[in-house]
Amino acid sequence: MTHEFKSDSSLAILDRTEFLEKVASLKDDNLALFIIDVDDFKLVNFSYGYRMGDAVISAVAKKVCSVVTRYCSSFIIGKVGSNSFAILVRGLDPVLGFRRIEEIYNKHFERLNFKIGRDFFSLTTSCGVAFYTRDQGNVCDLFKKAEEALYSAKRRGKNCIVFIDNESSNFDKMQEIRLKLVEAIEKRTVIPYFQPIVSLRTGRIYGYEVLARIFHGDEVLKGDYIIDIANTFNLIPEIDKIIFEKASVYLDNGYKLFFNLSMKYFFKELNNIWRVVKDRNLNSSNIVIEITESQKVMGMNVAQSIFQIFRDMNAKIAIDDFGSGYSSYSYLKKFPADILKIDGEFVKGAKRDIRDLTIMKSIVEVAKPFRLRVLAEFIEDEEDYTLMREIGVGLGQGWFIGKPQPEPYDVKIDI
Repeated sequence: MTHEFKSDSSLAILDRTEFLEKVASLKDDNLALFIIDVDDFKLVNFSYGYRMGDAVISAVAKKVCSVVTRYCSSFIIGKVGSNSFAILVRGLDPVLGFRRIEEIYNKHFERLNFKIGRDFFSLTTSCGVAFYTRDQGNVCDLFKKAEEALYSAKRRGKNCIVFIDNESSNFDKMQEIRLKLVEAIEKRTVIPYFQPIVSLRTGRIYGYEVLARIFHGDEVLKGDYIIDIANTFNLIPEIDKIIFEKASVYLDNGYKLFFNLSMKYFFKELNNIWRVVKDRNLNSSNIVIEITESQKVMGMNVAQSIFQIFRDMNAKIAIDDFGSGYSSYSYLKKFPADILKIDGEFVKGAKRDIRDLTIMKSIVEVAKPFRLRVLAEFIEDEEDYTLMREIGVGLGQGWFIGKPQPEPYDVKIDI
C-alpha cells in the first residue's frame, strides 16, 4: 500500500519507507540530500495541543514544497520523521551546490513564521546536507550521512546548517556511544553525584546540585559530547529518571536537592518525578528544578504552565544561566521563580572585568524586590568567594566550596 503526505500545493510527499526506497534506486552522478528538522517542536504540542501541532507541520510541508519547487527542477520530498522533511535534489553541481543549498536554507528555512487562526508561530530549524557522486561510495549511504550532518547541527546548538565531511564521518562512533549509554541505563550504572551549595553568609550547607555520572564498566562516559549524543537519541529522560530515583532517598534530610531538567523533555521528566514523589511520600518542598536551556526556547504560555505545576507540587524552581538570555528579566515580571543561578561566565569574569561585575551587581539588585535568592556557580577560589559575598550574592557553589561526590557531605568554609 502506498502512503503519501499531501501539502496544500498538491505535491506528493513520500513517507519515510518510500523515500528511502527511491533514494536507493537512483543511479545519478550528482545527488544532494538535505534534511530539515523543526527545532523543539514538542513545545508546540505541549503548548497548543496536538491538533495545532499537526496544523503547523502541514504549514511546514507546504513551505517545503513551495520553496523546493521554486528553486529545483528535479527533486523528491519525503516526510522522514514527525517533524522532519528530506529533500533529494538531482543534477546539482557538487561544488556550487553547497552554496546554493545554504542560500536556500538561510533565506527560507532558518526561521519559519506562520499565522494559523489567531496564533502566530516563529520556529527555527536545523539542517543536515550530504552529496553523492559516483566516486564517493554507495548511494544508500547518502541518507545516513545527511542524518549525521543533522545530528551535528543539533549538537552545535540547533538553528544552523551542517554539510557532512565525507572524510571525517563519525556516525559509527556515535552509535557506539549510544549503545554504551543504553547498556548503562539498562544496568542502572547511572550514579548521582552531589555538589554542595552553601550560604555565602554563614558557610553552611543549603543544598546540593545533583549531577549524573554514567559508568560503562570501568569507563566513565562524560563530557558535553556524551550528553549531546544522549540528547540526540532521546536518552536524557531515562538518565534523569534514574538519577532522581537514586538521589531522592536524601530528600528528607532537610536540605534542598537541585535537579537539572531539559525543556525538550520537561513534561515527561516532571511526570517521572511526580510519580516517585507520590509513591514514596517524599517531601517535595526540598526539590529545586533547574531549567537548563536558553530562555528563548520557553514560550510564555509554556512557562505559565510550568510554574503552576511547581506551585501545585510545592517544589521550587531555579532559572539557570540567568543573564545569558535576552528574555531573562521579562520572566521575573510574569513568573514567580525562587532562585536565580547567575551565568557562570559572569562569575568567572567578575574579578577581572568591570562589565561582568556590573552585570552581577545589577542581577543582585533586581532580585531583592522579588525576594529571590541569587546563586553563583563556578566559585573556584577564595577571591571569587569573597567577591560574591561582598556584592550580596546569597548562595554559592564551585570547586573551592566542594567537588561532586557520590554522597552528600558537609563542608567547612573558613573565610
